[in-house]
Amino acid sequence: MLPSYRRLGIAAALLEQCERDLRLPSIRLSVRRSNEPALALYRKFGYQMVDVWRRYYHSGEDALVLEKTMNNLKTDS
Repeated sequence: MLPSYRRLGIAAALLEQCERDLRLPSIRLSVRRSNEPALALYRKFGYQMVDVWRRYYHSGEDALVLEKTMNNLKTDS
């Protein structure tokens, strides 16, 4: 992402919309261990680490697997 577009709330807005649209009981994602800005965002939204995929990326870097239990699901009436 271009520096001029960072810290404007775009990623948070996209994440919130995806969580609403998916309508799943839980959401799991992976992120590079070194991606501190993304990790901070996911933690802020309630994601917790549930696994580590060792040497997942071509560079040999680990992927952290994060999960969030969704408790605000709404059903269609």
